[in-house]
Amino acid sequence: MHQNQGSSASLIELALIVVLIAIIVVSILLIIGDDLRLWIVNTLQGLLSGNR
Repeated sequence: MHQNQGSSASLIELALIVVLIAIIVVSILLIIGDDLRLWIVNTLQGLLSGNR
């Protein structure tokens, strides 16, 4: 019985770690996503205006 309680606690800890990592990854993507989008837009505008 103690082993089952230990393994369920381990599963809960693992789930919390996975959720925390997922939140961090999504946050980083949201922050970098805006910068990346702006960089792509600026690059494309530079290329298009450079061809004229």
